[in-house]
Amino acid sequence: MASNSKSRRRRQRRDKQHKKPKSKSASKSEQPSTGPTSVHDVPDHLLELILLRLRSSACILRAAAACKRWRRAITAAGFLSRCLHARSYVAGHYHAFDPDWVDHGTPPITGNPAFIPSPSSLGAAVDARRFSLDDGGVLPDSDSGWALADSRGSLLLLFKRANSHTSPDPDLLVCEPLTGRRQGILTEDTTCLGVFLLDGDRHQAGRTGMFDDFRVLTVLRECHVLEEEGRVMPVACVFSPGSDAGGWRDLPSESTNSAAVSLPSATERVRFVGRANGSLYWAIKEDDGGVAMLVLDEAAMAFSRVAFPADAADDGPNPSYDRWSFRVIGGKGGAPHVVRMVRNELMVLARRRGSGEGDEWVWEVERRVRLREATLGLPGREDRFFQRNAMIVAAHEEYVLVTPQEKTWLFSVELDTMQVELQHERNKYAGQAYPSQLPWPPSLMASATDERGRRRRRSGH
Repeated sequence: MASNSKSRRRRQRRDKQHKKPKSKSASKSEQPSTGPTSVHDVPDHLLELILLRLRSSACILRAAAACKRWRRAITAAGFLSRCLHARSYVAGHYHAFDPDWVDHGTPPITGNPAFIPSPSSLGAAVDARRFSLDDGGVLPDSDSGWALADSRGSLLLLFKRANSHTSPDPDLLVCEPLTGRRQGILTEDTTCLGVFLLDGDRHQAGRTGMFDDFRVLTVLRECHVLEEEGRVMPVACVFSPGSDAGGWRDLPSESTNSAAVSLPSATERVRFVGRANGSLYWAIKEDDGGVAMLVLDEAAMAFSRVAFPADAADDGPNPSYDRWSFRVIGGKGGAPHVVRMVRNELMVLARRRGSGEGDEWVWEVERRVRLREATLGLPGREDRFFQRNAMIVAAHEEYVLVTPQEKTWLFSVELDTMQVELQHERNKYAGQAYPSQLPWPPSLMASATDERGRRRRRSGH
């Protein structure tokens, strides 16, 4: 019995020796780390893949400002060129100054277009002062002032309010307000139907309106091939920047040799009425009182003509087709829509194929609203309003800006619901609104530290 108890005690001592705890240094080296992890633990190659999935230039700018590591990844060679999904972000809109509405009291007395940031979370972070055209360094001096004609991406196209072709100063100006870059363009002394800003020849999907890659389109009225009395032909001319193949050039088009696109020689009978789905539209009032639309396809640079029956909107006697009562806007599915103001009723018309086989295209009213009734009870509304036909001030795919003729009292109509809206910021500016995007690619530079150790911010926005 004694021997058995001794052997049992020896086995117990051996077991205790084998179970002796290891040293602290040994346990730390062998146990896996269980501490908290963060985004900084993501490997570089995975971080780059994550950042490449950002879908706007605004998101890329914010990511670059987050920390040094993210900025190094974004400013690395070739990163921005691989951002296939990123698209330029609409930072806001420039509201053009229309001299016909000076009694409204806005925009500012300078007459320069006013920039309004987009009503979104990203738009709230945009510093409107960086986009202002009131800074003396953005626009060159001009006695007549500059008016906004078009926008594309981050670029604006402006023209002198009163051209003097004997002056060596440019008549047109393309500028990028955020960076201060600009280029003046001289034009010929001829009757112009409109000036527009287009993407350049190196345009890529999602990369619109880059300062070194743009074109300016002018549509002129001139005698061309046909010598029909009282008629002129539309001609498209394009300006491209650059010292090699830059400058103005006429674009030959078979359509301009056809009487089907000839225009009345009287300037007041041809009015630009809108841009939609890659085409430009003018309303034409013919000698017989009929109305048609001249259409220029921006991609093919070819003119065509679209009929607009006088009874399409039940106009009644002496219908009006000026810019106050007739506009063309974009629509779903690539089809243009016409916005008409007829006897204080705002209508949206769509072009559709007739129901029968072989039937021609027809214009049908999709939506309408009677403004006299729809505005009752709104602040500032007066009983004397709408005795005459209301006027379209500006038209967009989402809304139409309207005022009564009796007094400038701006309100907008949401086209999805045809509801009248009075308090929106856009109702303060009597003129067309043009979108402005952040430049692409974003202007990014790594942060630097001066000799005193103070950090300087050197990002482009």
